[in-house]
Amino acid sequence: GAGGTGLDYGSPYSNGNPGGYGGVNTGGGGGGSSHNNSAGGIWGGAGGSGIVVVRYERDSAASTAKATGGSVSYYGGKTIHTFNGSGTFETGPTWVAATVEYIVVAGGGGANNEDLGGAGGAGGYLTGTTPIGAHPVSTTVQIGAGGQTSFNDSVNASNGGPSYFGSPITATGGGGGAAKNSNPTANPGGSGGGGDYGPAPGGTGVGGQGNPGGDGAGPPTASGGGGGAGGAGGDGTASPKVGGAGGIGVQAPATFRDPNSSVGAPGPGPSAYWFAGGGGGCTDGPGTGGTGGAGGGGTGGYYPGGEGTAGTQSTGGGGGATDYGEATSVNGNGGSGIVLIAYPT
Repeated sequence: GAGGTGLDYGSPYSNGNPGGYGGVNTGGGGGGSSHNNSAGGIWGGAGGSGIVVVRYERDSAASTAKATGGSVSYYGGKTIHTFNGSGTFETGPTWVAATVEYIVVAGGGGANNEDLGGAGGAGGYLTGTTPIGAHPVSTTVQIGAGGQTSFNDSVNASNGGPSYFGSPITATGGGGGAAKNSNPTANPGGSGGGGDYGPAPGGTGVGGQGNPGGDGAGPPTASGGGGGAGGAGGDGTASPKVGGAGGIGVQAPATFRDPNSSVGAPGPGPSAYWFAGGGGGCTDGPGTGGTGGAGGGGTGGYYPGGEGTAGTQSTGGGGGATDYGEATSVNGNGGSGIVLIAYPT
């Protein structure tokens, strides 16, 4: 996996740039940050998490799986393939032409954590059915990475990466949160990022995949929440000072709600299996950070003493924003995406 990108110093000199992050589940090293003499929160990128892959021979005659790829489980008469990382869905000798169900979730957008920046929008969410022809068929699966937070008040946070089950079924990465300077609008995406306190408007979402982000309130008060697959991000409010709530995500269809599975994130009440929630906006002090949207959205930070959180991995949740005075670590990244495929056992 590629290591993070090292960046040079910006203009003016005090506006440094953080290093890029190593790829998730690749062991990639983090990129070095630029030098700066006054801007806060300019750190080197975090290293990418590692991975262990074990291969062993199995008795194919004893297996009921008709295809390979991802993690395979069985529930409700269906075989389910879960991809937390990119791979290939490949039919086996016992495969016959069939219609499969799918969920495709892109990576969530990052939040801007420099001076009341906006929250990250959720990754685009797609679900439906598609035919897979007679064996042999090989379909590429890509899992989008979460967008990176930005600690530069002139640079919007980055969008999440796209996820797809074969190129025709592609979910768009979530929009990055807005910065206060030079970027009057948050990034568009599967769901749009939240506006900064400018007040900046939230970014737009892709129809059928997500919703727009919320707007920021006037300075210096609160930023907007990122949009979610099930609803728009909330606007920041000036009185009381409350960061915009992240837009609610959506719950997976019943096919994928295996009680023995840990996919998705908690939702309203006792429910689970939710995806693509938007990140919460942040506030200047004293105030209250916005709640993250059900489906892995990160919680927004607040002043004094509250730091936002990252979107949950493998949900496409958007990152929660943090006022720069409270951003003491690298939070606010978007959560990575996921792809699930099911067919009759």
